[in-house]
Amino acid sequence: MSTMRLLPCLLAAATALQLPSIRTAVRPRVSALRMAEEGAPEPVPTPAEAPAGWQKVEETNIWGDDKVADIRIEGGQTLKTFKMPPHAERVQYILTSPNGRPVKARVELWIGPIRCVHELIYDCMNGFDFPLKATLQFKKLSPVLKIMGDADFEFPLVAGVFVPSPEESDKIGNANKDMFYSAPLKDKVQGGSTIDDKGGAIRSFDIPPSWEKTQIMVWSTDTGKKSFKTNIEVLSGPNNQKQHLNLRCGGSTQPYHAVIDTPGSSQWVIRCNSKKYLEDGLFEIAVAPYGPTVDEGPPAVVLNSGF
Repeated sequence: MSTMRLLPCLLAAATALQLPSIRTAVRPRVSALRMAEEGAPEPVPTPAEAPAGWQKVEETNIWGDDKVADIRIEGGQTLKTFKMPPHAERVQYILTSPNGRPVKARVELWIGPIRCVHELIYDCMNGFDFPLKATLQFKKLSPVLKIMGDADFEFPLVAGVFVPSPEESDKIGNANKDMFYSAPLKDKVQGGSTIDDKGGAIRSFDIPPSWEKTQIMVWSTDTGKKSFKTNIEVLSGPNNQKQHLNLRCGGSTQPYHAVIDTPGSSQWVIRCNSKKYLEDGLFEIAVAPYGPTVDEGPPAVVLNSGF
């Protein structure tokens, strides 16, 4: 009986001496919606700091939203000329179509009346869905850029010509140079026979499905600094040619950079060759993604075992 009487006293003493629970000191979690309703400020995440000695590299967008093609050029050898200002050393141009028709165009850069230092004969199956955005560098000699429709009157084109400021031109040049020396796909293309029109070496690059846009740069600054002539084909599938570029440039002083669209998982392939002879036809071509990449997704389903 004495033990039963002492038990309530012992429980009361233990309760009085019990330490406060740690759980009561922890602030309960409150959702962001509840905090917004109560007027409390939402927590701001702290950005991660870069390690010591590291610097953030800003991505340069050489084709902003303000650069839009708005000059209509009719077919049938209709010509438009653009005089470059004295400070210009780089020009950007866009070739597209007002509708889904093919585009057949010719672009030339002239220094004086008889010297053509750049020529592009462009052929595209659908200029509206597959525009061409090109950047061309040249010497500060105030050249004239000529763009003409190289087909019948039924195939007009829409062009845009942009001369960047000296500051923007330097940023574009640095971005293109970084792309050329860090491209994941890069190879040399050697010249060959010009008697039987077979040309030189042929190089092919398989474009990953995650590349929505692809940039191409052709340059001979590290392979002899000579002019080059090449055919660049953009294929969708084994032999479905979407774009064809017959290109001729001055070489080390005239690197050629272009941005094309390669959407979807259509097994895009870029194929090029050298059209000059063996001793004077060596250049390099670099291929890299332009802009953000997308998820590749599941592989395509092949029916009938691919046959």
